[in-house]
Amino acid sequence: MTRVTDQQTMRSLMYSIQRNRNSVDILSEQLSSGLQVRKPSDSSVASEISRFQQMLDRISGFEKRIGSVRSFLQYQDDALSESSDILVRAKEIAQQAANSTNNPDARRQLAEEVLQIRDHLASLANATYQGKYVWGGADDDDPPFDPQTYTNPATGAASRRYLFDGEPGTSVFRSVQVSDDLTVQVNADGDATFSGAIHALERLGRALMGYATNPATGAPDGSGDAYTFPDDFETQTQAIRESIDLIEDARKNDVLVQRVEIGGKLRRLETAESLMRVSKVSGEEALSKLQDTDMTAAASQLSQIQTALQASYAVTNRVLNLTILDYL
Repeated sequence: MTRVTDQQTMRSLMYSIQRNRNSVDILSEQLSSGLQVRKPSDSSVASEISRFQQMLDRISGFEKRIGSVRSFLQYQDDALSESSDILVRAKEIAQQAANSTNNPDARRQLAEEVLQIRDHLASLANATYQGKYVWGGADDDDPPFDPQTYTNPATGAASRRYLFDGEPGTSVFRSVQVSDDLTVQVNADGDATFSGAIHALERLGRALMGYATNPATGAPDGSGDAYTFPDDFETQTQAIRESIDLIEDARKNDVLVQRVEIGGKLRRLETAESLMRVSKVSGEEALSKLQDTDMTAAASQLSQIQTALQASYAVTNRVLNLTILDYL
C-alpha cells in the first residue's frame, strides 16, 4: 500500500487552489468583457476567428471607400445639375434674343447675363474637391480650363474665352476598388463634359454683344470681327439661333450624359454596400458565436468554481493546522 505523504497532499491542494483561482480569473474576465476569446490564440478555432476578423476589417475598409466615393460623385452630380440649369437659362435668353424685334442694343444687354453664365460654367468646370480639380483627370493640381483672350474686342467679358489645357494627366482617370469585385471610375473627362457648353455660351454671348466667332463650328480660335449694323443684323440673328442648338446639344449630350453615368455609379455603390451589409451581419454573427461569452453558463460555472476554491482553502487551512496532537 502506497502511503501519501504530507508533502504530496499539500502539493495537490496548492495545485487545486491555483487551478481554481486561474479559472475564476478567466471566467470573471469573460463575464466582464463579454468575450470568451480575446484573441485568436485563446481558442481552438483560431483560424476561423482570424478569417472572420479579416473579412470584417476588409468590409469596414470598403465601407469607408464607398462613403468617400459617394461624396465625390454626389459633388460632381450637384455641379452638373447646376450646369444643366444655367444652360437652360442661357437657351431661354437666346430664344428671347433671336426675336427680330430686339435691336442690337437690347441684345447687348442680354449678352451680359450670358457671359456671366459662361464664367460661372467655367468655374464649375474648374471646381475642386478636397483641394483637387475634379475634372482635371490625374492633373489635379492645375485647373483644366485656362482663361484665354479674343483679339476682338480687346477688353471686357466678350474678350475672354476658356480653353481646355489638355496637359499630361488630363486624360488619365482614377478608379477605386469599393468591393472585392467592383471598381468604380471616380472622375470624368472635363473636355468632353464642359468644352461644348462653354464654347456654345461664348458664341452666344459674343453674338449678342455684336461679334462673330471663328471658325463657324467647333472650338473658337480667338478670332472674330465685330458686326456692322444694320447690314449684319440678320447674320447676328442667325448666329444667335445657331447657338440655341449648340447649347441644347451640349446640355443633353455632354452634361446630362455625365449625370446619367454618375447616377449609374451611385446605384452600383448602393448595391455593393447592400451586399456588404449582409456579409457583415453574417460575419458578425458567426464571430459572435465563436468569441462571445455565454453569460448564463459562465456565471453558473464561476459560482461552482468559487465554491470549489473556498472548499480548497478550507481543506488547506485544516491541513496546515494539524499538530502532533492530531496523531495521538
